[in-house]
Amino acid sequence: MKSRWSVRAKITAMMTVPLVMLVALWLFAVSITLPSALDLRGASTIADRVGEPAETMVTALQSERQLTGAFLASGRKSGQALMVEARQKTDLAVANFQRQSSSGPAQDAASDELKVALETTMKALTSLAPIRAAADGGGEPDDARNGISLIVNTTYGVFEAASNHSDAGVAAEARGVFVLSMVRELLSEEDALVGDFTTEGDYTVEDYAQMVTLVGQARLLLPYAATQLRAEQQAQYQQQLGGTPALKALQDLENRLIGTTPGTTSGIELGQWRAAFDPVNTALAKFRSDVQKLNVRHASDASDRIVWQLVGAGFVGLLAVAASVLLSVRIGRSVARRLDGLARAARDLAETRLPSVVARLRQGDQVDVAAEAPPLRLGVDEIGQVAEAFNSVRRTAVASAVEEASVRQGMNEVFLNIARRSQTLLHRQLSLLDGMERRTHEPDDLADLFRVDHLATRMRRHAEDLVILAGSTPGRGWRNPVPVIDVVRGAVSEVEDYARVQVVAIGDGAVTGRAVGDVIHLLAELLENATSYSPPHTKVQVTGQAVPNGFVVEIEDRGLGMSAEALEVANRRLAEPPVFDPGNSAQLGLFVVAQLAARHRVRVVLRASPYGGVTAVVLLPADLVVAAPELPAPVLELPAKREPEPRPEPRPEPVPLRPAERPKAELPKVEEPRTTTPGGLPKRVRQRSLAPQLQQDETVVMEAPAGRSPDELRRMMTSFQAGTARGRHEARADEDGDER
Repeated sequence: MKSRWSVRAKITAMMTVPLVMLVALWLFAVSITLPSALDLRGASTIADRVGEPAETMVTALQSERQLTGAFLASGRKSGQALMVEARQKTDLAVANFQRQSSSGPAQDAASDELKVALETTMKALTSLAPIRAAADGGGEPDDARNGISLIVNTTYGVFEAASNHSDAGVAAEARGVFVLSMVRELLSEEDALVGDFTTEGDYTVEDYAQMVTLVGQARLLLPYAATQLRAEQQAQYQQQLGGTPALKALQDLENRLIGTTPGTTSGIELGQWRAAFDPVNTALAKFRSDVQKLNVRHASDASDRIVWQLVGAGFVGLLAVAASVLLSVRIGRSVARRLDGLARAARDLAETRLPSVVARLRQGDQVDVAAEAPPLRLGVDEIGQVAEAFNSVRRTAVASAVEEASVRQGMNEVFLNIARRSQTLLHRQLSLLDGMERRTHEPDDLADLFRVDHLATRMRRHAEDLVILAGSTPGRGWRNPVPVIDVVRGAVSEVEDYARVQVVAIGDGAVTGRAVGDVIHLLAELLENATSYSPPHTKVQVTGQAVPNGFVVEIEDRGLGMSAEALEVANRRLAEPPVFDPGNSAQLGLFVVAQLAARHRVRVVLRASPYGGVTAVVLLPADLVVAAPELPAPVLELPAKREPEPRPEPRPEPVPLRPAERPKAELPKVEEPRTTTPGGLPKRVRQRSLAPQLQQDETVVMEAPAGRSPDELRRMMTSFQAGTARGRHEARADEDGDER
């Protein structure tokens, strides 16, 4: 499958993958670390907005539980005012807890687990009113105590959820605080239970079992809570609680209650219990509060430490990413820039340097291979090795172009030399034929000479093709303008099937002498194509007229024509002459026409003919067309005695092409210029080919009088044929100049 990606895109993709992975790993580390930092950062908010209000509410509920039990145990006889006051404090604590825990900062800092615990506690608080109503209605002390204990235990779920932190030390310390709170609750339940059965005076089996459970749990959890604290906090625990006489006194009373047989009195008084319980409860509450504050501070410190670690890791990660991006961009740009330079050098070689070298070589300029193929310096790696290989390719390509141009120039010289030699021989042959035609009066011999003359004329045009292919200019030239009609006739005379060419109408105008030979050649090539690619029984019509932009000549055949695509290709080649390719000689005439047209800025266009063939439109530019020279009116009579005289001035004069020229045999000239028929053929002048001795003294008109003998008619036709041939060769001699 062909890749559509550029090298720059591939390098970018190759560098992007590890960069994306690096950024992903960095983001993953941040996503793991940042929540921990935020959680620890929110520990202070949770302690202020949730922990302290919840602790205050729990303390108020514990007091209400103790006073409600005492009130119910006394048979509703004493302690009602204290119970009502405790309820008011509880209501204030509950309202504060609900308000603080539902605030925006608390909800933002709370974890999902803590939010669930808060929602559960809010639902549990709704049962406080029914518990109070049952107590006011004369309910049992155990029911009120157990109901409020359930609310308190549910609230301790908030403490447990708030103690879960990502930092191990902070989390252990928070668990210690939570366990201390649980121990305070167990001691508070003991206090409420002791208050109930000491007031009632009946220490039941249920009271005994519950007392054993509470004491066992408290004595188990309190040392465990101390193990979760830091070393300095453990020392503080031993100093304030672990070995104090107050705790020992409380434990002694607990031992007495556990050792008392159920169903009897407890053996202790409420005042004695209070004296031992209150110091321990106060000390435990203070110790828990101190540890809670330290835990919040430690959480804040841990959060700062994690944040700083995160910032440091993020900074290092960003530096690594930035360095990777910078390095990737620099490497990618370097590779892409070098590859772009290599690609530009290749395009410059293919599109600019080689065409320029070839064009200069065709003009004959000298080319320095080293200067035209400067070496590329792209390093010593793989790209540099490719550049060195490309340097060799460039040098070889330029050297090959120079060598090929040299070979082509040599071939052109060979073509030109052969063409020049052929032209010289053909000019001599045409001159010889002209003399023979002038001396011959036999119709058959004259016809054969005329055919040989016509073949030689066509051979001369083909020799000129070689000159044009060699990039040179044919030797024929004229000094004065030549009428367009004569130019067209000259072109017709160089076509093999000239009899099929019909010159319909040619307007007035003349072609400048410097372009006559090339225009004749151009029209002859088009006429040759028209006669070659049309049926032999059809005519090829030639018309011409002056137009605002010059003079246009139209050549129309009635052949099979060309397709639209072929016409488009041919017109493009005529408008922009291609470089001659020896391997493609199928349209040699088209190439010659294009070269001749480009030389004189003549525009040649091929288009479809309404008759099915092709119409060639030749537009001669205005600078090649001048007014036709005025010629004296033709006279149809011959003088009694012919004497040689100079050629008429309006006739085109030959331009000498070689220093050494062979003079042409002069024939007697008539005073009048040669006349022509409407079809463009010369019109015979009677007795012009006769010797002066045989000419009659009186003037002889062209028309044959009635009663002329057959011999006279034969002599007239012979003279007409000889005069026609002689007229054509005189016109051709004028066009060819003195090169023959």
